[in-house]
Amino acid sequence: MKRTFMVIFLMLIASGCVTRNYDSNMDLGKSQLNEENYLEAHEAFELAYIEAKTPEVRELMDLSGFLASGMKKYDEQDFDSAQRDFQEAAAYKAKYQEGKLMVLKAAEMHPVSGPATIETVEGNDEVEPVEEASKEGTIGSELEDKAETDTKAETVKGKEESEDSVSTLSKSQAEKLVKDYVDMEKFPHLQIEYDHDAEKGDYIFQVFEVDEGSQKNGHAATWGWYGVNKETKEVYEVM
Repeated sequence: MKRTFMVIFLMLIASGCVTRNYDSNMDLGKSQLNEENYLEAHEAFELAYIEAKTPEVRELMDLSGFLASGMKKYDEQDFDSAQRDFQEAAAYKAKYQEGKLMVLKAAEMHPVSGPATIETVEGNDEVEPVEEASKEGTIGSELEDKAETDTKAETVKGKEESEDSVSTLSKSQAEKLVKDYVDMEKFPHLQIEYDHDAEKGDYIFQVFEVDEGSQKNGHAATWGWYGVNKETKEVYEVM
């Protein structure tokens, strides 16, 4: 009897420690989010996730990780990789307040994370000699600089159009987003199948249950219908 009581007592103590560690790391992570220290926030949420794998800490850990990675790559001038991280975060279906704020932050960062934006700024710096030449009255030099600037502008425009075509979401990428949204790893009996494109161009997928009973009668129970926006990568439930 005493041994049983001691075991229960130790379990209660351990449970209390887990709760305290989880809460303290969650508080630390959220305070770092307020300071926009996404790397430190991500590390704190990882520690909280070890203590308790709740939906909230998983969401905050994922989003802070995307933002921390995107900003690091942006600072390293790896703009394509940074853009992908910001796109992932912007398309995340957040359910908690801190998560929704990070999605908005990612959406703000996404348009300015491409190399075309940086090249445009550099091009504007090179326009300055045109003004100097105009002041000196060198008409021929001014026309040459203007032609060079126009050529760079056309090059930037072409790159932007190329990036838009490349960024179109493929069907397999959309399927992966739906799997992550539904968290299908936790439900091995679920399967997913592309159904059609909606009128606006979104991919529509069916997620359905397959079990022994459904295989015998040839039917499968629908778990849900999900759409994916090809441009924003947003996953939503189709009513």
